[in-house]
Amino acid sequence: MGAPPPPPSDTAASATSPEERAAALKKQGDAAMDALHYDEAIDDYSQAYALSPDPALLYNRGRVHQARGEWPAALADLERFAHDASPELRQRVPKLDELLAEARGHVATVTLTSNVDGARVLVRKTQVGTTPIPGSLQLDSGPAIVEVLAEGFFDWRRELELKGGATTVLVAQLGTKSTSGVLRVSALTQGTRVRIDDAPMSGAPAEAIVLAGVHRVVVHADGYDDKETNVVVAAGETKEVALEPDRRPALTSRWWFWTGIGVVVAAGAVTTYALLTSKPADKGDQFQPGQVSAPLLHW
Repeated sequence: MGAPPPPPSDTAASATSPEERAAALKKQGDAAMDALHYDEAIDDYSQAYALSPDPALLYNRGRVHQARGEWPAALADLERFAHDASPELRQRVPKLDELLAEARGHVATVTLTSNVDGARVLVRKTQVGTTPIPGSLQLDSGPAIVEVLAEGFFDWRRELELKGGATTVLVAQLGTKSTSGVLRVSALTQGTRVRIDDAPMSGAPAEAIVLAGVHRVVVHADGYDDKETNVVVAAGETKEVALEPDRRPALTSRWWFWTGIGVVVAAGAVTTYALLTSKPADKGDQFQPGQVSAPLLHW
């Protein structure tokens, strides 16, 4: 753990002009950062920037976010610094391009659209906005569960891997409970794939929001015969169906295998008889898957 947080600066309290208070707060934030008191450092830098929007404060705050693993916030501050800083200030950060590249590698971009306005959008159980989402979302890369929730509609949920530096496009089609239901298909057979009404789904278990009515479900697995059934789903219902593909019988148990063997045996008997029967030569036929180190900005 770091040292105790530094006490509030007397200079910051007694400074009169916004620039003087900002400079004192920055100095206080630098001390908090050196002591690894990240919350205090971010608060000091943010207050200082509100008083005097010096790009150096963005850089230092971005480094605090980076240290805390808050990559989208770190990238936003570092990119703003790169845009606003003078050439002279940028020269004081020779590894800026490397810092930006590192941050971008940890940030995934997500664009999400939905057929329902006002739905809550949650990523990793934290609300990030409501639909319609303007522009795109900048999120930490890695495994994530994205949910879209609205009153009177079935929850929309996707579990996926968000890749750093890449864009993921999501379309959340919510089904109303007044006309739709949820159909869930499970199977114990490993590698089972599911189709609902001829639309390919993910591997079992699979889930889809469907209109009320009859739906055709087919399960398939390598080495097995497909199994299908019709399922009736009522409006507002969550219907769960367990369906296993049929184990394919062994080759020797199939009737056509033994029929083929019989034909071969019969043909062999004829050949054997012919070879054992001598004929005159003139009659009959003949047989054949660090971070960049850079200092804070001081002045």
